[in-house]
Amino acid sequence: MQSSEQPFEAHVTRLAMGHLEALGAANPVIALALITSEDGIEVASYRGAAIARRIAAMTSSLQALSEAMCREAGLGGSNSLIIEAELGTIVVLGIPATSPRLSLALVARAGETLGTLLWAARNCSKSLAASLRK
Repeated sequence: MQSSEQPFEAHVTRLAMGHLEALGAANPVIALALITSEDGIEVASYRGAAIARRIAAMTSSLQALSEAMCREAGLGGSNSLIIEAELGTIVVLGIPATSPRLSLALVARAGETLGTLLWAARNCSKSLAASLRK
């Protein structure tokens, strides 16, 4: 992958899109799924195109804040961030062993259990990381 200051390579975006499409097809309650860089750049998104850039920018801040909170609390590194709202859930996960660091963010409407969303998000994150290593 290239520096986060440059656009991501086309193959990275294509791989990310494939994983997001599979995730969305298997989980119809997902209103938006996106991969973001550590500096808030949208790498790929599925659904919700109108808000994807704004969510991508906020995702990097949320990820950094959750990591700082975990360090301060003596809990080590942060793996995920969950926001439960009246009408749905937001899940943000770091994608392991990526450089620059990438994150997966999901916005899901109410109606799916948190455990199911976490399972799907973690599987997508691991699968994408494995694909990027190849």
